[in-house]
Amino acid sequence: MKKTNNKGFSLVELIIVIAIMAILAGAIAPALIRYIDKSRKSNDVSAAKTIKTAVETAMANEQSYEVLTSGTDEITGIIIVEPGKTQTTGVKITKPTTDLVTGDRANAEKEIAKNIGENMPKIKYKKAADGTNVPKFWMVTCSNQGTIKVGLCKTNTDTALTYELVPEICSYYQ
Repeated sequence: MKKTNNKGFSLVELIIVIAIMAILAGAIAPALIRYIDKSRKSNDVSAAKTIKTAVETAMANEQSYEVLTSGTDEITGIIIVEPGKTQTTGVKITKPTTDLVTGDRANAEKEIAKNIGENMPKIKYKKAADGTNVPKFWMVTCSNQGTIKVGLCKTNTDTALTYELVPEICSYYQ
């Protein structure tokens, strides 16, 4: 009898292995996507904390504090931070709108930008709870008591946070 030395895999064996790999990939993919989304949300919360610290540090300066907390409204200061911009273009104080403190406002913008860092933090999680409120800008609100809240908003003209990240995280980011 002649002895044959067959080496390799048959077509059926290869198809079975590929099918098993496809089933495993299908089971693992949703968990991986959830993990990536959770990581992006966590990154945004961390960036919001960095921005809050930068604003608090800038408010140690009397002129900056005065700019952001002077007024009778509950929200006296609104700062828009544009993701990915540089120190010179990334921070804009949109409220108060009075021209009495224009020089101080510019100095406060520079101080905040310097404290944030060279580039403004990017928004990592780009999905929205309802599909329409996709966040594009960081927003910081200051009350007349000096309370600071940081979150995300849709446009650079918004006057309210779409998603609040610091100090309390909105339910969509939890």
